[in-house]
Amino acid sequence: MDRSNGICARLRKRALENISDRAEMRKLKNNLEPNLDKNDKTQISTWLIVLIFLIPVFVYLPGILGKIPYPSDSALYTDLMLTHYPNALYLKQSIIEYHQIPLWSSLIHSGAPFAANPLAGLFYLPGWLALLFPLPEGISVMLAVHAVFGSWGMYQFLKEENIGEIGAIAGGVAFGLMPKMAAHYGAGHVSLIYAISWTPWLLLMSRKDQKGWKTGITAALLFLADPRWSVYAGMFWFSYDIAHRQEQRFRTNFLYYLRSGIIALLIASPLILPMYEFVGLSTRLQMGVDDIQAFSLAPTKILNLIIPASGGNPEWYLYSGGIIIGLFIMQVFIEQLRKINRFWSAWVVISLLISFGSWLINPSWLVNLPIISLLRVPTRAFFLAGYSLTVITARSLDSIFVGGLGHKRLSKIAFGLSLFSLGMALSITYLLGKFSIIAIWGFVFLFLLSSLILISKPIAKERGMIGILVGLMIVDLFGAGIQSYYRKDKNEITSREVADSIKGDTDKFRLYSPSYSFPQYLAAENGFELTDGVDPLQVAAYSEFMEKASGVTSQGYSVTIPAFNTGNPALDNTGSMPNAFLLGLLNVKYVISEFMIDNPDLHEIPTGDQSYLYVNGFILNRAWIEDELICEENYQLKNSKKISNLEFSPNRIELTAYGPGRLVLSEVYYPGWKVIVDGDAKTIEQAYGLLRSVYLTEGEHEIKFNFQPITVYFGLGLAAIGWMLAVWQIRKDK
Repeated sequence: MDRSNGICARLRKRALENISDRAEMRKLKNNLEPNLDKNDKTQISTWLIVLIFLIPVFVYLPGILGKIPYPSDSALYTDLMLTHYPNALYLKQSIIEYHQIPLWSSLIHSGAPFAANPLAGLFYLPGWLALLFPLPEGISVMLAVHAVFGSWGMYQFLKEENIGEIGAIAGGVAFGLMPKMAAHYGAGHVSLIYAISWTPWLLLMSRKDQKGWKTGITAALLFLADPRWSVYAGMFWFSYDIAHRQEQRFRTNFLYYLRSGIIALLIASPLILPMYEFVGLSTRLQMGVDDIQAFSLAPTKILNLIIPASGGNPEWYLYSGGIIIGLFIMQVFIEQLRKINRFWSAWVVISLLISFGSWLINPSWLVNLPIISLLRVPTRAFFLAGYSLTVITARSLDSIFVGGLGHKRLSKIAFGLSLFSLGMALSITYLLGKFSIIAIWGFVFLFLLSSLILISKPIAKERGMIGILVGLMIVDLFGAGIQSYYRKDKNEITSREVADSIKGDTDKFRLYSPSYSFPQYLAAENGFELTDGVDPLQVAAYSEFMEKASGVTSQGYSVTIPAFNTGNPALDNTGSMPNAFLLGLLNVKYVISEFMIDNPDLHEIPTGDQSYLYVNGFILNRAWIEDELICEENYQLKNSKKISNLEFSPNRIELTAYGPGRLVLSEVYYPGWKVIVDGDAKTIEQAYGLLRSVYLTEGEHEIKFNFQPITVYFGLGLAAIGWMLAVWQIRKDK
């Protein structure tokens, strides 16, 4: 009998090794997994499932109720208020006040393309739903919606992976509660969270979409949410599809990739084309190795995997959950489960290696790689580890705790983990000299997991234990997530008396600050325009001009204008000498600073605010006509000709001017701007190396500047073709 069993075992092993058809391999593997009946949903109430998937909403609830998330209590900035809230407010105001969808933004940098900026989210239509709510609360509402959407997508994906109901539910909610996602919410990385929420749906398409049309649509929406994440998600999806695709015929697979790629490119064209143009004219091309590898994960931060801390930098937040880490370790010691999970385990390792960045390899060759050379912050790749750990968790819960796979070894593993977690918790407490719940958080839940296994025998029959375990996992992830960011009242950060000092000025002007004393969200709320600002995409010519105008030289690539070389805006540029005349060319009337500026051309105005307020003695109007170049010596020529009826809207500027002479508009020269003089199209010339100008003959002229970027319009046309083609083919294939 023993001999017969041995022969059968060898034959079974040989069959597994020689099967070439992946569908059969997948079927055989699934038979090895003792899962629940995938169609048996009677054990879990539908309403309970709905309530479980709504749990991620509570991570974003403080923001929905009016709080502003920050990375820490000492953090002064968050991208939510730096970028996403001002952009959303500008979009909303443009539609309401001007009845225009803005393609150009006048918020910062004396104007920049809005449609070409991926952080504007202009072509990611789901993000527009935030405008239906008060801002910035509406953004948190949409982040919560995306978290639930991503959770549901993960649940559907796990079901397609032949994981049982309980495991799929646990994995789905674990994805939505991913603590690293909550930490990035504190940093205000709105578009990143939007895009990550599409990742489960992209991988799901590999299972459900046979032709590639739906895959292309999903990939396009992910790209429109955040192009940066699409690089990581694309590699992740492609490797998954190659590893799991059932179809072996080259032609069928080639057509699938071709269709999905074409549809994705077509639908994403409204952003791809103008962004490509913008990047080519931006400082992004100046990034060096240090910029690409910014915030690489130091090996000393590896304990962040089990300790929910980041040292104040959410990019280094790695905590995945004590229970999730425990399940990952357990499945390593169960051969069948380890083999099935090897793809996901490999990506845990790969994403961690990518996160190490410059600590692991010499990255000098990265600057020569297309696309990759434009990316920063390699630790973002760790979201792929979070995804992979979620899949491993779901399969482990399903196979071990529901099916009883490998339960004979679990007691030994659990005993070892319980000793390890208890020892680490006690050691950390001793070293700190005090009790810190954050420091031992992960070890506490690792200990609870181990203890629960030790007291539950036989594990396959303890159906109540799986509920307790999933509940503990939810508490673990939610608790870590809600503690990963700090919450401030909006009135704590938006009250500046200096704003009241200039609110009454009805002139058209811009502001400049060498110390970021007038934040972008405050400018957007009060209708002010800035020459400085924070954005990773900047027109290179403008950045070069501002180095001279601000008196601040940038030490390489910077996301801010002016640069802050040590990251302390309040002090970094102390002693800098702004060029009042060059600022005047940009229509800068007021300069606001945290430190005193010793410049005779800037006249201080007393305020009740802690900041210094100066009026520029060389203020120039937003438009003027000149017979010769204006400089400090002939500054009075600015009033020699008359400009009237000056009207501004996001995509159009209209005015009446009297020639002859050169009309100079204090607006950034950029492709896509057209000028019409008395109904005839004219050529826009560059003035002072940066501004727009047009020559006028003698007499009165009606002038219109219109922003009509061909890249946007052509991209919209391609997107329309892509949508029609995809919808037609999907309906046809039904």
